[in-house]
This record gives sequence, structure tokens and C-alpha cells, in this order.
Amino acid sequence: MSNIPHTKTLANARGFSSLLSKTLLFGSVIALSMGIANAAPYAVDKAHSSVGFSLSHMVISEVKGAFNEFDGSIDFDPAKKTLTALKGEINTKSVDTNNKGRDEHLRKPDFFDVKKFPKATLEMKSIKGKKLTADITIRGITKPVVFDYEVKGPVENEHSKKQMIAIKLEGKLNRKDFEVGKDTSNASVGEEVKVSIQIEAQAQ
Repeated sequence: MSNIPHTKTLANARGFSSLLSKTLLFGSVIALSMGIANAAPYAVDKAHSSVGFSLSHMVISEVKGAFNEFDGSIDFDPAKKTLTALKGEINTKSVDTNNKGRDEHLRKPDFFDVKKFPKATLEMKSIKGKKLTADITIRGITKPVVFDYEVKGPVENEHSKKQMIAIKLEGKLNRKDFEVGKDTSNASVGEEVKVSIQIEAQAQ
């Protein structure tokens, strides 16, 4: 008979522990749901956005270029003033270095191979302070790239009366990691590519 109170106490403790675990789990789900609810979708304003790059040429100079056709989707939390999701894609055929012959070469199989790989993509994975890590996919190869990250806004567009934000991403990647011009020497065309993405987006 003396063991009965102890058994009841143990059962009560287990019951309380189970209830506490369920409460914490429920609270976590609610907190996560609230975070998602606070994030709003934003549409890319292509007229005021750009996807640019630069790399060395013959060691002594620099070539700059851009992709003129791109799109993306953004989720932004105005309360925390941070992105919760960012996805983008570019049309590789739209590469533009202000040189028709060079652009045609970049579209060929040894570089972007635009017929086989018409799209290159970016997908945000994490943000820590002023660093954003994204998976970049080029020629079907995916690698993580760390960008310097800055977001401004939101501010109200005086014409549409909708909230707007500006996003700036700057990073570096090695073109040979993606087999872009893998047989072209670094002396002729630099392996390190600087990437600069400027986005203006409007709340949907």
C-alpha cells in the first residue's frame, strides 16, 4: 500500500511532462504560423531591377554584362524588415555584354549552353545579419553562394499607394564550379565572377 502514492505521483509527473511538451509544440506552431502570416508577397518591378556581372579579361581589364530577362518571387516581413523567401530565374539567352559576337559565343555549349539550359536560378536558403546564402543553379549544377545583403523600405509608392522595397545582393562565384567556359583559361577570361543584383519590388 505504501507504493501507491509514489505511483500516483510518478503518473502525475509524466502527465504534466506530456502536457508541457504538447503546449510548447503548440506554441511553436503558432509562432511559426504568425511569422509566415506576417510575411507578404512582393512582385519584382523589372523596369527598376537588374541582374549584372563582371569578370576580368586578359588579366588587365574588366568585362561587364547583364541578363536582360529575369523574374522572381519575394516574401517580405515588414515588421522585421527582412526577407523570408526569395526565388529568381534568368533567361540565359538574354546575356548581354554589349558585344554581339561575344554574346553569341556565351550562348554556345562551352559556356551557358542556352538550348540545353535555358534558365539559371537562385533560391534563398538563409540570412544571418547582412549575409544571405542562396543556392545558385547554372547548367544544371547547384552550388551555395554567399551574398552581401541589404534591404531598404518599405515605403509607399506615391502612384500605386502600395508598399515597396529595394533589395541589393552582391557576391562572387567561380564560373568553373558551374562548368561555364571550363576549357577557357583564367588568363583569357577570369574565373571569379562578381554578381550584382538590384531588385525593386512592390507588395501584391
